[in-house]
Amino acid sequence: MTDPTITDLRRELEKARLALIDAQSHLSAHAQMNAALHCATEVFYSPLHAKVTAAIQGIEHALARTDRPLPTLDHRSSDGVWASLVADLDRCQHGRHQGDPCGPAGACTGTSAGNPNLRPGQVIGYGLRGDQIVMPDREHKHDPAAWRARSNGGQS
Repeated sequence: MTDPTITDLRRELEKARLALIDAQSHLSAHAQMNAALHCATEVFYSPLHAKVTAAIQGIEHALARTDRPLPTLDHRSSDGVWASLVADLDRCQHGRHQGDPCGPAGACTGTSAGNPNLRPGQVIGYGLRGDQIVMPDREHKHDPAAWRARSNGGQS
C-alpha cells in the first residue's frame, strides 16, 4: 500500500512539471521569435527560461526518487473515468480537496472543509452483499478497502 500523502504530492508535482514544461515552451518560442525579429544569428534565452528548466529537472529528480509510477486517473480509459469521479468526491463547492487551501478569504475560511454533502464515515451506498460503501477520511481515500465498511450480511 502506498502512503496517500506521497501519492498526493507526486500528483501535484506532476501537474507542476507539466505547467512548467508549457511555460518553458512558451519562453523558448518567445526567445526564438525575438531572435528572428531582430535577424539575430543566435537565440538568447532569458534567465527565467534557465530557472524554469532547472525547476523541471528538480521535479523530475524528486519524482524519480520515489521510484514508483503514479496511479493513473486517465479520463480516456473506462476505469480512469470512474477513478477520477471517486477521487473528486471530497472536493468543496470551490473545487478544492478537503484540507487544501481554498480560494479567497471567506471561501471555506481559508482551508477547504470538503464536500458538505459527504462527510467521512457517511454511508453513500451498498454493495452486492449488503456491505456499506462509506466516505473514507482524507488519509485513506486512496485505499479501496477504506471505502467499504464491514458487511452486515444483508441484515437490517
